[in-house]
Amino acid sequence: MNRRCAVFLLVPLMAAAAHSQTPLRVACVGDSITYGDTIEKRATQSYPAVLERLAQGRLEVGNFGVNGATAISTFFRTWSDTLACRRALNFRPDVAVVMLGLNDLLGFRDRLDDYPAALRDVVARFQALPSKPRLFLCTLTPIAPPESAQEVNRLIRETMNPAIRAVAAETGAAVIDVSAVFPNRMDLLPDGLHPTAAGAEIIARAVWAALEPLTVPAPQIRPAPVAGPVDRSIRNEALAARQRADRWRRGRAAPPDDPAPEPAADVAARLPLLAGEVAAPRFADVAALAEALARAGESIVFLPDGRPVAWREALLHQLVQRQKIDARGGGYWTDAGADDDRATAAALRALAVALGE
Repeated sequence: MNRRCAVFLLVPLMAAAAHSQTPLRVACVGDSITYGDTIEKRATQSYPAVLERLAQGRLEVGNFGVNGATAISTFFRTWSDTLACRRALNFRPDVAVVMLGLNDLLGFRDRLDDYPAALRDVVARFQALPSKPRLFLCTLTPIAPPESAQEVNRLIRETMNPAIRAVAAETGAAVIDVSAVFPNRMDLLPDGLHPTAAGAEIIARAVWAALEPLTVPAPQIRPAPVAGPVDRSIRNEALAARQRADRWRRGRAAPPDDPAPEPAADVAARLPLLAGEVAAPRFADVAALAEALARAGESIVFLPDGRPVAWREALLHQLVQRQKIDARGGGYWTDAGADDDRATAAALRALAVALGE
């Protein structure tokens, strides 16, 4: 390897950097919970309105909630058939936050088997947009009072929310666990279904906790004149990512059968991971690449197109940018078709190797 070559770090900046000054456009998709039905000052106190206020200029939020809307195609009011759907797609969002399902459960319980496919269809409409928005799916608010709505709340916990999480895993969307943070109290749900202004604020704060990291400019990995230790700024970003992961894993069991990374037989085939050229990497592959590069003992490697890259900084940059944030501020990594615990464990192994630990 040519050690005299100047060191560049040519890693594409992520979307957040492009929006460091321009507000992210957020489409809030849903039913009357999103619309803000029964809230007297809906224009300023619905959850999308509160979300925009919490963001302090970093988000431009559109409220595309429709009273009575369902994800499932019905004779009444399917969200995908509404004017709000067309307006949401024309909004060219950078982010779409979807909270649909209560009307499906309350009005069409005999068709809940259709719900996952219907929710996937909503997600697909946004993923097909040129703006390529980030998708967030919200678990559902409860029905009050809890003592007389036990069966429907059981279905929310055991049927609807698992379906939402499964669709998110299948489509690459993130989950905002509104169910986990919304108390089932009559003062927040006076008619049993619709949140008050205080309830809408609880939802808005959960959504903002998930979206706020997208509004922070991505760490800028600068060209370096010589190879050296991991740059301090990206190291600090990586340590913060590990702290978020530790917070997310607190109280969770360690993933079973978690072996060391397999040797990277073909290192060159995995090098595009360093430049973010793999849309949905397996984090076991990222860990294997880190182990292989650490064993090689080089600070600079060449990508398949000939670009030289300081691999430790590049790998940390990709890990930090690909970490997902839950509603409580914890961070995790997820693989398509694999559980989040194992993906997170592999990502943390790669992070430790890149830090030289």
